[in-house]
Amino acid sequence: MCQKSSNKDYLIEVFNHAGIKATEKRVAIFQGLMMAEQALSPYELAQYCKEHLELTLPAVSIYRILDLLVAADLVHKLDTVNKYICCSHIDCHKPHPHNQFLICSVCQKVDEVHMSSQLMAQLSQQIQACGYQLNSPQFEFQGVCSSCQAQADDFSVELGT
Repeated sequence: MCQKSSNKDYLIEVFNHAGIKATEKRVAIFQGLMMAEQALSPYELAQYCKEHLELTLPAVSIYRILDLLVAADLVHKLDTVNKYICCSHIDCHKPHPHNQFLICSVCQKVDEVHMSSQLMAQLSQQIQACGYQLNSPQFEFQGVCSSCQAQADDFSVELGT
């Protein structure tokens, strides 16, 4: 599994490897998203950066920076919840063409998971057989994470259900 660090020097190295100019604002937005360790909307990211990095940016700037980071495969946009999350593979420097995400509908935790090329090919064939063409190969699955399941189980035990 790839590891992530929110150290600025490391982030500048990641930007350089991705072919992106590492401006102060870009690095700060990326750093804020990494430090948050959860998916954030641009407005939530603006608030997080203001509180934790003492950086105030208009939402339009954050949207532009996030679009750039998405295009560079450093950040993923989660369409179903309209939030962004750092790629969990940024320091592997390998292509990850099949981005699949598990999103907890209770706490909004997000996990990026890998699906085999074989499974993706089978899905693609079935989708084409139905006469559809995908706009994106990204899948987002809604569910309840193990922590929230455990809390729900604990709550049920307390209520005697």
